[in-house]
Amino acid sequence: MSLINYLSFVVSPILIIATIIYLRFKFSIKSYVNIRNAILLGMLSVVFVYIANYLIDLRWGGNYNNMRRMAFFVFIVIAFSSEFGKFLPLKFVFYKLKTFSGPLEGLIYSVFISLGFSTIATVLFAFGQLGPMDNLNHLTLFLFTYPVANIIFAITMGFFIGLAKTRKNTFIDLSTGLFVATFFHGLFYFGFITSDIRLLIFDAVGFVIIGTTFVVKSVSIKMDDRSNH
Repeated sequence: MSLINYLSFVVSPILIIATIIYLRFKFSIKSYVNIRNAILLGMLSVVFVYIANYLIDLRWGGNYNNMRRMAFFVFIVIAFSSEFGKFLPLKFVFYKLKTFSGPLEGLIYSVFISLGFSTIATVLFAFGQLGPMDNLNHLTLFLFTYPVANIIFAITMGFFIGLAKTRKNTFIDLSTGLFVATFFHGLFYFGFITSDIRLLIFDAVGFVIIGTTFVVKSVSIKMDDRSNH
């Protein structure tokens, strides 16, 4: 593995530090315990995709040449297992906090969980412990963009799970958050598996638009809530 690939390991930690600094000046956060816990739980959540990858590799012996198998591997083994692992701490730990009141809180905790996840997952991908190493094209680009892409997945999931906190019928919002994040994750990974440059460009443009929209909407909901109180 080249030296530049090793440098990709610091992308997630740098994004974590940058986000903490931004939140400190933006919201004057006094305690970082929940943020620390989100990062650590995100790191632990990698176990779900690792186990799923290990079991399917035992079953198929690394043979992903069939398109049906490849689609299953991308969207279920990699994408769904990853997002489900991140969904669990967001829903069952942070969702219950008194300070968790809507999409903005969901978005913030989801981002830190995802960056914790990508800190470990990037290393595992780099050393071939996740995914079919031989089929992953443009590995260096993937390793550097994966943490950033995880932020978009996190924004999507966090927005809908935070939205669930404000409404009575939570199942639809919770399911939407999990499955939309899974779809985006799978779409991103599939672009590198197939080396489809057009799909990757489409992903990049779409992710930026969607991520920005959800962030703006989350802040807007928070401001409206404050003005009503």
